[in-house]
Amino acid sequence: MTPRESECDPPRDPPAAVGSAEALTRDKRERPRGAIDQHALFDLYDRMLGDIEMPNVLRDVATVVCQDLHAERASVYLINESTNELESAAVIGNVVRKIHVPVNAQSLAGFCAFTGRAFLVSDAYGDLSGIDPRLSFNSVWDILNNFRTRDVMCAPATFKEKVVGVVQAINSNAKPFDEDDLASLQTVSRLIGYALYHARLYDDLATMKQLEKEKAQFMRIMVHELKAPVAGAKMMADALQYNKALEGSPALDVTRKISVRMARMGELIKDLLELARIKSGDPLGEVTVIDLIQTIKSECAQYREQAEHKGLKMTVDLPSDATLVRVDSQGARLVLSNLISNAVKYTQAGAVGVKLMKAAQWAVLEVSDTGMGIPEKDIPRLFTEFFRASNARNSNIDGSGVGLAGAKNLVERFGGEFILQSRENEGSTFIVRLPLHA
Repeated sequence: MTPRESECDPPRDPPAAVGSAEALTRDKRERPRGAIDQHALFDLYDRMLGDIEMPNVLRDVATVVCQDLHAERASVYLINESTNELESAAVIGNVVRKIHVPVNAQSLAGFCAFTGRAFLVSDAYGDLSGIDPRLSFNSVWDILNNFRTRDVMCAPATFKEKVVGVVQAINSNAKPFDEDDLASLQTVSRLIGYALYHARLYDDLATMKQLEKEKAQFMRIMVHELKAPVAGAKMMADALQYNKALEGSPALDVTRKISVRMARMGELIKDLLELARIKSGDPLGEVTVIDLIQTIKSECAQYREQAEHKGLKMTVDLPSDATLVRVDSQGARLVLSNLISNAVKYTQAGAVGVKLMKAAQWAVLEVSDTGMGIPEKDIPRLFTEFFRASNARNSNIDGSGVGLAGAKNLVERFGGEFILQSRENEGSTFIVRLPLHA
């Protein structure tokens, strides 16, 4: 799992205004191990279905798990379907950074989400093949937080047989967990599954997310239907250019113009299809770990000849060792292609630079140029769909204005940042920061 620099608030007691303080702070010694206080459960569920902020409720869940099950650390993870990973929504214990765990059989929480199984591990560093031969314990967070995990419990939060999250409890020195503890953890996780389902349903209705997805799907189908006739019209226009009967005729010039316009229309359709896929939340390719160095080399090679033809100097500065990130592989190529092609397209003289470096837990990509730059008044709207800077519109350079909006969406989907630095008539630098894969 990869630590990211966005940090959760450090562990603290839940605010007294949220529900019953007595239910959350009852002396541990008053209850038998493995029996979560029923009043605390009902109190949690009341707040889950109420209008209290869900992050606060999930934090209360982790607090109850720690207090009633005597866990030293408790985490509530939610599944991000667009990245196929678990994201920590609440952590009580010694971890303050946000945790991201791929949904697969290579970690305890990831395995729980992957299989939908609840389980108890008495020795995290021991042989886990009894649970599953693929399962292994990732010690990255132990090392980062000076912690030695011993026994672990994981329970999936499900609704209608669909896993929506995972609740995990961990001990290092406290009394080991037992099967009664696991049963109590499963009760809590089921409540979370119900609450999350209703919260997400309400959110979809309130924010019209579902309608936005349907609109993106409709646009995708509609634009795809345009693709075939446009390609056919271009093919016929290209064929007419080789008709000897048109040699010397004004009609030949017309067919060439038609071919050029159809080619531009084809590029616009391609951009719209990619944007529709991004907005629908569907991955463009496989979500996996890639080496950015190799991807950058491949994308730069496609535009080097175009840059040299314009007399531009293209420099590529890459680190010597692999730079691994977990992203949508096709989406990463789309982001790089968009940034590099724009740098070449909007630069008439000077240079285009592509630089990759590592900074703390980030892979940092900079694509810079000495081109026309972007007027200051246009910068806030640059990542809006179909918006183009005023000087770009007046330059007669073709463009749809959808590429940057999609690129920013893809980068942020995987916990990254998209930054622009630009001055008109001096050039632009686009900076992409993505979390390094440990």
